[in-house]
Parts: sequence; C-alpha cells; structure tokens
Amino acid sequence: MTIICRVLMVYPKFIPNSFWNYTEPCELVGAKYPAAPLGLITVAAMLPKHWDIRLVNRNTEPLTDADLDWADLVMIGGMLNQQPDFIHLIDLAHLHGKPVCVGGPDVSSSPHLYADADFQVIGEAEQVIEDFIAAWESGERKGVFIAEKFKIDVTLSPMPRYDLIKFEHYLFIGVQYSRGCPFTCEFCDIIELYGRVPRTKTNDQI
Repeated sequence: MTIICRVLMVYPKFIPNSFWNYTEPCELVGAKYPAAPLGLITVAAMLPKHWDIRLVNRNTEPLTDADLDWADLVMIGGMLNQQPDFIHLIDLAHLHGKPVCVGGPDVSSSPHLYADADFQVIGEAEQVIEDFIAAWESGERKGVFIAEKFKIDVTLSPMPRYDLIKFEHYLFIGVQYSRGCPFTCEFCDIIELYGRVPRTKTNDQI
C-alpha cells in the first residue's frame, strides 16, 4: 500500500540586518522578497511523487498552527543569516509533535547547532536523499545522512518544484547553473561547501 507523507517545507526568516533582507525595494514593484527558496524546491523535486508537499516562506507569509498540524514531517533549510529563526522553527515543530528534517548550508557547516532536529542531511542532498526516504518509509524517526563532498553530478539534479512557490511574492526567480567556485573570497564559504571546481548543469537543464 502506498503511504502518503505530508511534508511541510519551511524557509526561515532572515535576520533583520541581513543583505538578503532588502524588502523595501521589492515593495516598490509589488513583490514581498527578492528571491524564492531555490534549495528547498529542488529538494522537493527529489522526494517521492506521491508525497504531498507544501511550502511556507517565513519571509513572505505567516506559518500557522494549521500548517504544522497538517504535516507528518517538517523539512527546514537555510543559511547562516537564518539561523535564529531556523532553530526556533525546530522547537516550534516539536511543540506540535512533528518530526523535523534539516539541511542546507548552515546545517552542513555547523551540524552541532542543529542536534535537536530528528534528521540531518549534511551536504548536497542528491547523494543521500534516497537513504533518508528509505529510512522514513521504513519507520525510522531519527538519523544523520552525510554526503561525500564535491561528488554530486549536478546534471542529474531534477527540475525544481516551481509549482510550490507564489511567483507574485518575488522580485526574481533563480535558476541554479553550477555549484562550486574557483575563487577564494574571504567572506564566502562556497568553496568549503561545494568545492573549488565548478560543476555545471547542461544547456537542456537550464
């Protein structure tokens, strides 16, 4: 029998003084936020087709008790500048009795800060998402899944689930072309997370 999992994906709020929080220019053109959560909707495309998935971006819309009550599983992903709300969301989901799976750049950089989550996906999801899905569907409710660094073939990465986002909320919609960077800018952790050799998607994917 096919078991449907109801997944609530939540994108945490950015801290107020973050570079990512220039909301006033967005309002000038009727948008609510600069960019959509491309990472989460890419992960959504890797989940089983029969799972029911919803997305809430806390930078553009409220997260309600009804959202959390609906879910079987809460998945959260984000960056360093989202960390305070990210950690708050783990506690909030647990208050509603919901298991939490976390991933994204900040979890990969500082997994110890997210030890309260039930599942951790560390590194690029393509390599370990099938292991997570198998664990969940077999009844496991805790686990850590670590991808080998810099090994993902991004030409196998699926089309993101753009159907999950509200286009009118955003100033622009991102398209990921590559991962990794040849430069060593002192303010950026890209080379630590994704390596110094860019891995590019195909023309057809773009």
